[in-house]
Amino acid sequence: MVKLKAGLEVHQQLDCGKLFCNCDNLESGSDQTFSRTLHATSSEMGSVDVAAQAEGIRKFTYHNRSCNCLVYTDEEPPRGPNKDAIEIAVQFAKLVGAKIIEEVQFMRKVVVDGSNTSGFQRTGLIAVGGHIEYEGRKLELDQICLEEDSCRHGENKDEYILDRLGIPLLEVTTKPQLKKPKDVQEAARALGRLLRACKVKRGLGTIRQDVNISINNGQRVELKGFQDLATMPKVVENEIHRQENLNNLKQGKPGSQKDVTDLISKKKGTAMACKLVGWKGLLGTKMSAKEHVRMGRELADYAIKAGIEDYSETFVKGLMHSDELPAYGISKEETQKISDVLKCKGDDAFVLIFGEKTTVDSALDNVIQRVKFHGVPQEVRRVTPKGLTRYLRPMPGASRMYPETDIAPVNLRNFDVVLPKTLDQRESELPLNDEESKQMVARNLDLRFHRLMEQIEDPKNISRVLLHTLPNLSSTGHTFVTDDDILQVLSFVKDGKIAKEGIENALVQASMGDEIETGSDNIDDEVELLIDNLVQKKKDFVKDKGMDAVGPLMGLVMSEFRGKMDGAKINALLIKRIEQEI
Repeated sequence: MVKLKAGLEVHQQLDCGKLFCNCDNLESGSDQTFSRTLHATSSEMGSVDVAAQAEGIRKFTYHNRSCNCLVYTDEEPPRGPNKDAIEIAVQFAKLVGAKIIEEVQFMRKVVVDGSNTSGFQRTGLIAVGGHIEYEGRKLELDQICLEEDSCRHGENKDEYILDRLGIPLLEVTTKPQLKKPKDVQEAARALGRLLRACKVKRGLGTIRQDVNISINNGQRVELKGFQDLATMPKVVENEIHRQENLNNLKQGKPGSQKDVTDLISKKKGTAMACKLVGWKGLLGTKMSAKEHVRMGRELADYAIKAGIEDYSETFVKGLMHSDELPAYGISKEETQKISDVLKCKGDDAFVLIFGEKTTVDSALDNVIQRVKFHGVPQEVRRVTPKGLTRYLRPMPGASRMYPETDIAPVNLRNFDVVLPKTLDQRESELPLNDEESKQMVARNLDLRFHRLMEQIEDPKNISRVLLHTLPNLSSTGHTFVTDDDILQVLSFVKDGKIAKEGIENALVQASMGDEIETGSDNIDDEVELLIDNLVQKKKDFVKDKGMDAVGPLMGLVMSEFRGKMDGAKINALLIKRIEQEI
């Protein structure tokens, strides 16, 4: 029986200025570009982290904007840290009952994948321990850190945009206590709700959830890039199945390696082949069943990390294997020649790698090391849109950390903060039904709701305006509706000058500075007169239809008085007049 152990690692952007400078916490286009070549450096203990080493030495292009200062182009020392960010981090730590560190020492975490101009990310441990509750269960937290967010990816490979770099990021990691795929989803949802009780950013890309997962007889694997909570159970289930298959896979044994460049007519650079003893059928094809391990795809991902490009339907440099050949420009005869040179037997397979000589050698070494490893390797994997995972990089370790000497330690002894209300507490304070309360808090509109309620006690119409009317107006370009506009319109509704059906039109008029159209002082008389004339004009229709005439006639009356008188009142007057007639 498979035993799952999973934990969460959640990264949440904070809604305040950047962590180590005074720049805006905004995303925008770029004004200038520059390049950097990053190198992996030794840690405090003198060793080089395997994940950093795997990235190699590469040149990156960065797109900057004019309001970014020199801190995040790595041209001047950092300032700060941002006091608001520290306060939010401590607030959350107290909210979950964590033990706050007396003094925060920011560290440098080596990151040379291009996502940071300096080649490292600054991170500080804020608190340890604490817990959250989900579905009546308790999940213990491991640690809470405050760190810088990374650059955004540009359009091209090795291209980054600086605007996101330096946004304060709260990193919350949990203990590996989740036992079911559904638990992972529910715990992530509960943790996200607690984070939103603090001053955090909202919207797409402002929170990122990673999952650390292992099964019995396996290693810890980190899954990155979940698009939404709905996909979590499926991804975790697929990963469990992948790890089960790897544990059951026979031990890989690389065989002979040969330069087969001369055996291939359509070639691009050097071609190296390696026999894989007893692996025929394990490498897989695009037609393989979903549950197939498809080790060919795994090996291709390892080769790509050495600089080998992935291949497409047209023949380009990359990695391919015997399970899918002949294809991609390799003929049946060439496939057989390669097999013969490698002395492959009936159950043997081979991989074929193309490219520059030095890159091919490095890629082949990566592939051979992966083939030799039996079971589940400890690694970081990215989640695909199909709910599967692909190899990303080796699992980083402590070797990538060393102290940040440009930032003084931050004293958190006697650091006093006011605890924020949880989302559940905020929802319970609203005089609305459960669904409206949840929507109001989820959209962070409850403070505005309370502010309006202090001026005019009309919860039903205030809720309707905030949740429905304003989004409708925003979609048509009317985005500048102020609280004063709302209060003016709702006061007219309260005084009977306009009907609730006329709120949206009145808000448009108010936001544009126009005079709000209201009903006349004799609106009741005008409506009754119109109804009387209409019933007289449609006398035969009313006699024939009886009370069924209310609906058709109501539409005619509302076309004249919509927004000027409440529809329910008009309906009552019309019913009364028709009853008199019949």
